[in-house]
Amino acid sequence: MAETAGQPAPSATADYPDPRLAPWPGFALAADAGVRHLHQQLGLDLWLVTHLEGDELVVVASAGPWEDLMPPGTRVPWVAAFCSRMVGRAGPVCAHDVLDVPAYAPLVSGLFSRVRAYVGVPLEGDDGELFGTLSAVSGSRQPQALEASVPVVQVVGQLLSTIVAREQVALARSVDAAAAYALAERDQLTGLANRRGWVAALEHEQSRCSRHGSPAGVLVLDLDDLKQVNDAGGHAAGDELIALCAEVLRATSRPGDTVARTGGDEFAVLAVECDAAAVRALETRLRVQLGAAGVRAATGSAARLGDEHLADTWRRADAAMYDDKRRRKR
Repeated sequence: MAETAGQPAPSATADYPDPRLAPWPGFALAADAGVRHLHQQLGLDLWLVTHLEGDELVVVASAGPWEDLMPPGTRVPWVAAFCSRMVGRAGPVCAHDVLDVPAYAPLVSGLFSRVRAYVGVPLEGDDGELFGTLSAVSGSRQPQALEASVPVVQVVGQLLSTIVAREQVALARSVDAAAAYALAERDQLTGLANRRGWVAALEHEQSRCSRHGSPAGVLVLDLDDLKQVNDAGGHAAGDELIALCAEVLRATSRPGDTVARTGGDEFAVLAVECDAAAVRALETRLRVQLGAAGVRAATGSAARLGDEHLADTWRRADAAMYDDKRRRKR
């Protein structure tokens, strides 16, 4: 329609509410919104979303006049729940009067003594396994019209199952990514941290030392005979020497220390809460254990000085190791 002469054009920003809907931050909030909407539309006394954990149903969300009886976190034995009979196909999805259903009637006791009508559907995860249920109960017998509500309950249940499945996929990918990242920081031969893991450990400990003023030290080690062992017995023999050195380092270091293979024949230990005297003692203990295992190596150590970065402490320990290597060659 053409604009009327002299009439102002419609405003570019209309005076209507913003129609955008942000996604729920997680499954629990989506479940809460779902049961509250179902109660508003269909009535009944208690709507529940539950999660099956072992042999118990755990309430995730509840809505209706009875919601205070079963708030989130409430646990119900799976065998005592109407949903267990529904999932096992011993009882129907919709029961106008649970006393008329042989599978449901024995459950009308205790917490469920007031229940007369039931409707419920299962919730499934990405792998098709049972996650939990979406269900509702009423304290009075319901008319046949309750059957008409089942498709709506099924749609909401399927939407919640979709959210569960997507969250499970995202979690699995996150776990896989974390595992891959962890492997990327590990030396395949020894299982020790590799150079990447070593640098990450230095940065992490440096932040802690800066915040709390904690002492820390670095010890480095360089094998003497790896090339000769490889030449004489092949790389398999060299790998055995590297693995043996790694075992000695593990046995000598303390819980909380980071032990790494930083190069082909180079190793390092990040000794946390360790002052200069403790670092020297650790180096002495390591030399003794290496000798007992028949492993020849040059070692060096250094303790963090003042606000020195641990990367510089590492460099000083490395220089001390090369001094030791030169002395031993002479």
